[in-house]
Amino acid sequence: MRVGPRFNVACKSLELDGKALRFVDSVKYPRINILAWHHFRCSFEHVKLKFFRPFNCIYTKSKAAGSEINTVELFKSHCLPHITYACEALPFSKTDIHRLDNLIVRALCRILNVCSRENVDCLRRYFDLPRLVDMIKRRKYRFIDQLIGLDHFDSVLRSMTYFIVLSAV
Repeated sequence: MRVGPRFNVACKSLELDGKALRFVDSVKYPRINILAWHHFRCSFEHVKLKFFRPFNCIYTKSKAAGSEINTVELFKSHCLPHITYACEALPFSKTDIHRLDNLIVRALCRILNVCSRENVDCLRRYFDLPRLVDMIKRRKYRFIDQLIGLDHFDSVLRSMTYFIVLSAV
């Protein structure tokens, strides 16, 4: 798979142990689908499946109990991690964020039996479920704070600077 301005240009095939490697349009790195594109890009379509599988299980099991608060807390602990996995490092587009945030909205509408966007926004504040863009920012800031707190931060910073200079060439 190739990423960059010439990602779709045919090139000489590569061989490994005498066998030709085939070029693919995407690569699945643990829980992340990386796409061949003009720039580094990921697909988040599989996240919907990973999100709704535990959500549907939680929703159907807790529906009979009649405790929406417990359902939302289970949702936060078992479903949200599928959306926020590695969000500190992934390149989300505005469309990706909107689609993934819409999963949260749809789930809350179903759990709490509301359909108005204003009601959902109010309930998100009540249950401490900020918009996905805000969750991502918070996680990125926390990641950077932890990175700065490392004892060997100077060597990490030099490595990052070296990588940035190499990628600019």
